[in-house]
Amino acid sequence: MNANAMDWSAMTKMGAAMPRVEDAALLAGRGTYVDDVTEPGLLHAYLVRSPLAHAVITELDVAPAREVPGVAGVFTADDLREVGPLPGPRGIDGPAFPLLRAAGDKVRWAGEPVALVVAATPAQAADAAEFVLVDYDPLPAVTDPEAAAADGAPLLHGGESNVCFRGRLTGGDAASVFGAAAHRVRQRMTSQRIAPVALEPRGVLARVTADGGLDVRISTQRPHEVLSTLAGMFGIPADRIRVVAGDVGGGFGAKGPLYPDQVAVVAAARLLGQPVKWIEERGESFLATTHGRDQVADLEMAVSADGRITGIRGTIQAGLGAYLTPNAATIVLNRLGPLLGQCYAIEAVDVELAGVLTNTTPVGPYRGAGRPEAAYFTERLADIAALDAGLDAAELRRRSFIAPDAFPYRTPTGLTYDSGDYLAALEAAMDGYRALRREQAAGQAAGRLLGVGMCCFVEPGGIVPGARMDEATVTVSPSGAVTVAVGTSGHGQGHQTAFGQLAAGLLGVPFEDVTVLFGDTAVAPWGYGTFGSRSTVVGGTAVLRACEAVLAAARRVDAPMPLAEAARRLGGLAATAAAEVDGETYAFGCYVCSVEIDPDTGRVRIGRVIAVDDCGPVINPLLVEGQVHGGVAQGVGQALYEAVRYDEDGQPLTASLMDYAMPSAVQVPVTESYRLETPSPANPLGVKGMGESGTIGVTPAIVNAVMDALRPYGVRHLDMPLTAEKVWTAIHQAGPMH
Repeated sequence: MNANAMDWSAMTKMGAAMPRVEDAALLAGRGTYVDDVTEPGLLHAYLVRSPLAHAVITELDVAPAREVPGVAGVFTADDLREVGPLPGPRGIDGPAFPLLRAAGDKVRWAGEPVALVVAATPAQAADAAEFVLVDYDPLPAVTDPEAAAADGAPLLHGGESNVCFRGRLTGGDAASVFGAAAHRVRQRMTSQRIAPVALEPRGVLARVTADGGLDVRISTQRPHEVLSTLAGMFGIPADRIRVVAGDVGGGFGAKGPLYPDQVAVVAAARLLGQPVKWIEERGESFLATTHGRDQVADLEMAVSADGRITGIRGTIQAGLGAYLTPNAATIVLNRLGPLLGQCYAIEAVDVELAGVLTNTTPVGPYRGAGRPEAAYFTERLADIAALDAGLDAAELRRRSFIAPDAFPYRTPTGLTYDSGDYLAALEAAMDGYRALRREQAAGQAAGRLLGVGMCCFVEPGGIVPGARMDEATVTVSPSGAVTVAVGTSGHGQGHQTAFGQLAAGLLGVPFEDVTVLFGDTAVAPWGYGTFGSRSTVVGGTAVLRACEAVLAAARRVDAPMPLAEAARRLGGLAATAAAEVDGETYAFGCYVCSVEIDPDTGRVRIGRVIAVDDCGPVINPLLVEGQVHGGVAQGVGQALYEAVRYDEDGQPLTASLMDYAMPSAVQVPVTESYRLETPSPANPLGVKGMGESGTIGVTPAIVNAVMDALRPYGVRHLDMPLTAEKVWTAIHQAGPMH
């Protein structure tokens, strides 16, 4: 469909299925990414990274590299002592994240930045890096969080343990709940380490301005956060720094934080007085860009005599990698743990949460960031508990839901769910579920291995930063043209379409008269960033309030008239407003999946995926459906294919797309997407964030379906990814069907 040929004026109201206006340029190759940008006198950087996972640098000699033709500078930690380390997470006493290394320092993961080479061309920088002489004294490495937490494990940062933080999450009387339970099931489960693998690897281009400030082009989800971090690290006034994201080829959480290698490039530009660009290579990204997940759970679920989920208790150990990134603790303590209750009216929780340092790439947010892990652990237990209680998986969930009239609902873990009707979501999926059960029965009678799984979940969204809220500025020129500048920074979500559509509807102007700006701190008002399903909840509310302020200003013209005429008479109109959000929103859904297993090969083929989502009123259903499909693709990857692996020495075994398996279009199923609308009372639009629902809902549904198919063999649980080899081995180790 040619989006430019559409009658936009007929599609400006909230809820219209308008095609994304940003796609035409991107599909035609007219996007502008970091590597597309150049500057006069541009230099290029190359990182020398540690080949060992744990070692002491006994010698670091950069002098030979400085003599290579074309080299402008070679830098180590000794050259950047006045910069860094990067600020860590608030409230957690974790190890500092250094920019580069020097002789005598330890390296703690294979891929840690050691030195930075800057030259006239990328090839010259890469060639000169070969002349950086580094001698290492190897140390024992540990890559598994359970092993790293054990007594006697190699210590990454000294002290007494690799456990960086530990917290106990309690609510209700778990001992009484489990003592009274008719059924108790326990399972050890892992949510394996995975890599984000964005289409565009990370990159940065830094230039020193005439007034000593900085102009930084960076592939990021949080331009204003980059600005404030650089201002603090370099002691530069914030108003002398400009950060531009431009087009961003995928982020998925990994492009939220600022990395040490990026700061080192900025420092090099300041020291050399010339612009410097660094573009991450694909293989490098598997080592240097934060990974996601990597948790091991040993959890127990209690079920009452009448078939209700009443409690969860146990332990979760989270691998953090070699250093504590800004959000790593939040993922575990504020997301994963508190969300274990999911949609259920559980009475008690008692879970110990620990973050453990390992000789691996640091862990950060990855699409969902704690939400998918919580749903996976709870929904796997729910299926195991249903089997133990002799109940259908759907029936156990039905009996356990929070009632629709119980909202706002305070969970035992301290969360307040704003609104929900979880039974309605389940019912919307039940026709498909029943049909799949009938197909399963017929197929099993014919000797086929068919399985059906489901997942019911909640998805918190709209993270509120604290004292300052995201802003939007709406300007109407005397000609009637409307500009909407937002603090949230789009990188594939459809900001131009959604916010343009919202503003056009609120102001009563044609969609084609609206221009949406973001991702440039020089033109966009302050914003906390785009992540955690927050853009529509927070950014959309800011747009609403700014539009309302513009309309109020236009009413100063006494006679009723079109907005453009009022703007002409008043010499233009403008208003900036902050979002007004009363806490996070909680979208929810129910996903159902069917699979068939080939017993001769172990290959899992996904049949149907039914996705029921409720994210409140929808601005644009096409954007919502796109988020669901993208999330499902990533959820399929974790369930069946993806895993970052290391050998016993901490060497990465999956550092290329030859070794790290990802689903292709052939493996990603067509998703049957359905929507319900339960408005949120937490914001004036009533919307809820749902950018991560696909990764939350589909992964447990697939795994539950595979385990359902393997039930005749007595296989109770397999850890992800459910590769053909793993499934085949389980079948043949189990022996004949019974």
